[in-house]
Amino acid sequence: ALVWGTHAPAEHTIPNGRIRETLQITAESEELISFRQQFEFPNQTLTSSSTLRFLSRSRIEELIVRSGLVTRELFGDWDRSSFEPKQSLEMIFITG
Repeated sequence: ALVWGTHAPAEHTIPNGRIRETLQITAESEELISFRQQFEFPNQTLTSSSTLRFLSRSRIEELIVRSGLVTRELFGDWDRSSFEPKQSLEMIFITG
């Protein structure tokens, strides 16, 4: 979740102009991060506010076991690369 505070504004090219995208952290509390994301189009600005929960690996594994499942594989990204605790930005659990 630490990486969420590091997003610089981004510019995207679309057929009729450019979009500027910004992300601002509005609150952090334990597992929760709230943020506001803005998309500035040539003629309007759209704003989205969200809150995400980031669970630790041990908490996710605890919930998997409590659900009667087992972890079969854990990946560090959607390309199925291995999970590296200090480097992976994602935790993708394959359970059964």
